Amino acid sequence: MKTKESMLELIEVLKATSQFIGDVRASLCAPYGLSPIQGIIILDIYHHPTSTKITDICKRLNKTTNTISPLINRLIDRGFLYKKQNEKDNRVFEAYLSEFGQNIMDQFNSDLVDFASPIFNKLSDEEFNQLFLHLKTLNKACGLE
Repeated sequence: MKTKESMLELIEVLKATSQFIGDVRASLCAPYGLSPIQGIIILDIYHHPTSTKITDICKRLNKTTNTISPLINRLIDRGFLYKKQNEKDNRVFEAYLSEFGQNIMDQFNSDLVDFASPIFNKLSDEEFNQLFLHLKTLNKACGLE
């Protein structure tokens, strides 16, 4: 039964998990000279290669263009991304992974799997599958899917 106390306890578990994920993200981004938000931007472009308008990235990350555009420009300056005008609307820009950025993301994903495997391997197949399904359910309830 969902009581106020059980909901507060679940919120505390989610906060601890969120903090852990943030710390992991920072440690995985650091070797590439990326801040966590820069890593999130690159991952977003990596996972949405056909929807890379700056405004779309901002919507997915729930950030303003004033926040994201300078970060994208820094990533372009450092060779992770490149930007080009939209063919249909020259007021709109799209960001894409450069070859260097793609190589970094391939390595980043390898690092992520290397980090996560020992954790996930502590779970039985049934526990892993249930965790996956429950997180998908939570994402759906939050409007993330």
